[in-house]
Amino acid sequence: MWKFLFTEVILLAMHFIESILRHEVSKDHIHNYLNLKNLEKNTSSVIDVIVLFLAKQELAFRGHDESSNSINKGNFRELVELHFSRCSLEVKNHYKSLQNKFTGTSKNIQNEIILCISEYLTDHIKHEIKQSMFYSVQIDDTTDLTQKTQCSVILRYITNKSELVERFFGFYDVSEDHTAEGLFNLITSLLLEFNIEKKLVGQCYDGASVMAGNLNGLQARIKEIAPNALFTHCFAHKLNLVLQHGCNGNKTCRIFFANITGISAFFHNSTSRTNVVDSIIGKRIPQFEQTRWASRSKIIHLLVIEWINFKEVFEAIINDPKSSSDSICGSVGHLKNLQSFEFAFLGYIFSDIFLITDNLFNTLQNKSFDIEYCLRKISIVCDLIKNKRNETEFLKIYNNAVTLTKLPKPSRNNTNMESSYSILFYEIIDSILMQLSVRFKDTDRLIFLQLADVSKFKDYCGIFPTCALNNLIKTYSNIFHNVDKLKVELEVLYNNVNYHNLPHIYDMIKIFEKDGLKEVMPEVYKLFSLILTIPSTSVSVERSFSCLKRIKTYLRNSTSQQRLSSLSTISIEKLLIKQLKENEPFYEDIINIYASKKDRTIELVYKV
Repeated sequence: MWKFLFTEVILLAMHFIESILRHEVSKDHIHNYLNLKNLEKNTSSVIDVIVLFLAKQELAFRGHDESSNSINKGNFRELVELHFSRCSLEVKNHYKSLQNKFTGTSKNIQNEIILCISEYLTDHIKHEIKQSMFYSVQIDDTTDLTQKTQCSVILRYITNKSELVERFFGFYDVSEDHTAEGLFNLITSLLLEFNIEKKLVGQCYDGASVMAGNLNGLQARIKEIAPNALFTHCFAHKLNLVLQHGCNGNKTCRIFFANITGISAFFHNSTSRTNVVDSIIGKRIPQFEQTRWASRSKIIHLLVIEWINFKEVFEAIINDPKSSSDSICGSVGHLKNLQSFEFAFLGYIFSDIFLITDNLFNTLQNKSFDIEYCLRKISIVCDLIKNKRNETEFLKIYNNAVTLTKLPKPSRNNTNMESSYSILFYEIIDSILMQLSVRFKDTDRLIFLQLADVSKFKDYCGIFPTCALNNLIKTYSNIFHNVDKLKVELEVLYNNVNYHNLPHIYDMIKIFEKDGLKEVMPEVYKLFSLILTIPSTSVSVERSFSCLKRIKTYLRNSTSQQRLSSLSTISIEKLLIKQLKENEPFYEDIINIYASKKDRTIELVYKV
């Protein structure tokens, strides 16, 4: 009896297993199983997408009133509800079933997901740095809305795919210790895991004494542990100082620029006066920025081009019976300046000079340009300004000013007006040239950069730059051990006509990657990678401050330091996120990181 029952049970079990196996390969089962998996991960993946969207767009997450009866629950909750309101009934029911376990809308969950995305990006950046041959650091600080001193850290390097990148490495609150010692401790704690002693080959700051001091500054302290870390004072800041001191060399120029900035403020402080400019000229006068000389350049260029029209603007304001006394008084003063020969003469001088320096400013804003290329452009700017120091250029500017205004009557002490303005013209040119020479004089230590000057490759075929090679060995003796091999590789490269017309050394690096020449000329590739890694400006740090101002606003001033730095990383590294989403299981990785942080009330990592 028992034997018979046992046999029946076995047969039933076998039939049941056969039925299960048949069902597992059926279309209905596979379709339903797929839907189940989509439902399981739907909530968490949607939350990730929304968090990433808001962070990339630098939008606020939370609302003032997030209760269920609120008409504006904040961007995050509104987007979550919008998504699920458009989903199928099954998804809605699934989401409702999770309400008591996981809604994904609390500030703690938001912060955790933001941190997970930021950690994912930071881990990828760390992996890139560890694979790179060299890297450099750029840092600067600023005061945020809550009067905290935020230090921004940017790392520059060549990836293993020969891409030149500058990665944001976070904001750090240094309010308690803003000394060189405090900054040194911060930087070393961040970079120790990246073989700072051998791989750090450059450091770039804005020139503040605490950072750039030769004896006690940050750069000197870094040099003690990383002897290869060549210090460069940001070229963009240097050029700004050149114009600041060169253009304010005498009383006449100082008065001129005070009047220029006054014209900008005159219109920006009044909507009615701005409306007059809009109706007559159709262009807004640029806003003046105290620390950026490029803003003065934009004002002068517009003024010179629209000189006659600006006269009409001021006359219209003076003749308008509705104009206030301040508007009339200001217009009278500015109109008097536009009728002055000296004002027009200085306007033409500085407009010509700024046309040259503006191009250099634009070059220095591009992170893909290396220090050698920037120095070459600075040398070209010096030559262009020197070429303007002649009688022909003076007479051209003098005659242009005459066409706009009337010559002033000569004074008793000076009957030759042309001669006096000629002296002023040469004084301004000489002052700027002197500042360029002083600010960019310390380039002797950078002679090795000539080895990567693509414009001279053809010349190097006949005369090898031995002095530059010796300077390289002296500067980086612990990096380039096989000097003979490096010289031979350079000679082969210089003699190849295919490389004589390249605009930039970065193009050479890309050719090395594309044609597989990294293994053929490893020493040259190492040299060019090193030169590209050395930063010439810290403009990427400046751009990160713009992001800081957009994220930490008056309405979001209670943002924690960790959340601020994480949101900034997501916003600044948009391109990296795009690349990772194309090549990696991005959202799945974020979910796995989030799920592995601690025990969750629902299962977020699923296994088949």
